[in-house]
Amino acid sequence: MNITSMTSLVVMPKVLADNEEVNFQEGIPEKPIRIYELLMGALAEQRRSIIKFLVDGKDSMQTGEFAETFELIEAESLTHDEITLRLCAELLNSMATLEQDIQAYQANILITSWTDVFKQMDQFISKIQPFADLIDHVLPYAQAYSPDWKNDFENFAKSQGEILGNILKSFENKDPAGLSNELSLKFLPLYLNVKDLFVSQVIPSLQEVLESGEAKNTQDA
Repeated sequence: MNITSMTSLVVMPKVLADNEEVNFQEGIPEKPIRIYELLMGALAEQRRSIIKFLVDGKDSMQTGEFAETFELIEAESLTHDEITLRLCAELLNSMATLEQDIQAYQANILITSWTDVFKQMDQFISKIQPFADLIDHVLPYAQAYSPDWKNDFENFAKSQGEILGNILKSFENKDPAGLSNELSLKFLPLYLNVKDLFVSQVIPSLQEVLESGEAKNTQDA
């Protein structure tokens, strides 16, 4: 009986970051989670963060789970400036009707039974959540890179925390008059000031950083 020996094909794992193969000084780590940590550390020095981390086609950043082994990892990153700009645009767009919604809600508080107002608390919180998210997501960027608008933004962030705390206390204390005043006299003015800051300073400065980076890349090419 003739036996034909066959050499098994060994697939070597590969790691790509922004379509470029990554070379590790001590060899490719076995676990994807370790590769993710190393890439995040290296990219942070370049003002970048991973936005996709595909392990054999599955995005671990979406699932929150990392496989134990892999054949191909494909990571995609963006600069912190572009990530922040995208978040700003997305959240501001989601707040397109917030001013009108809050005005209508505030006008109804004093003529609606407290039971009905309380029942709508979750709906109200969902409306102002994007505003809180906007502050929370942009604050780390401001603190890390100290743009010209940092001080104004930090002051607004502090005010936002205090105002949201007072709004929740008004609900807890069943205080419709206090809630109405907090919304009309503090929350809405703060929202309009923050919106103006983003339109006049935050977004233009982020766009300027991105455009200067693109110009530099073109010159270096």
